[in-house]
Amino acid sequence: MSKKMASVIAIYGIVLAALSLFIQQAAPAFAQVVFVTGLAGGGLCVLWGIVAFAGHKRRAWAILTMVAVGLAVLTQVVSAWMDASSSSLGGRLVLTLMLLMTVGMLMYVLHGERPPDFYDPGAARRANPASRGEHAQPPVAGHRP
Repeated sequence: MSKKMASVIAIYGIVLAALSLFIQQAAPAFAQVVFVTGLAGGGLCVLWGIVAFAGHKRRAWAILTMVAVGLAVLTQVVSAWMDASSSSLGGRLVLTLMLLMTVGMLMYVLHGERPPDFYDPGAARRANPASRGEHAQPPVAGHRP
């Protein structure tokens, strides 16, 4: 993982935690779940950003954290928009913003900063001479496997 991606993940974690603090004031009906999800998910994303700065190359833990945050926020967004009378418009918009940010970050971490040959399924086979059959033995005449 690059330093740029690590910094974006850490900044996302800070913004997520800040939005969860804001949602606690704007929409107290969703405060408990979103507050805990935002602080825990934001804190973990900051941690994964720091770990990536230290040289860790894997993205799996950051992806799993964002999937969990996305699912938890999605349930709250759906219930907020279905029962529009129970919460303010600002609270629903902040919840929606948190969901869109999480989905966008998840797409960036999954597909961002990949080498161009990553999406070419035949690149690995062309680079490996053993997969092209250069070292294969010719069949023996009259012998059936």
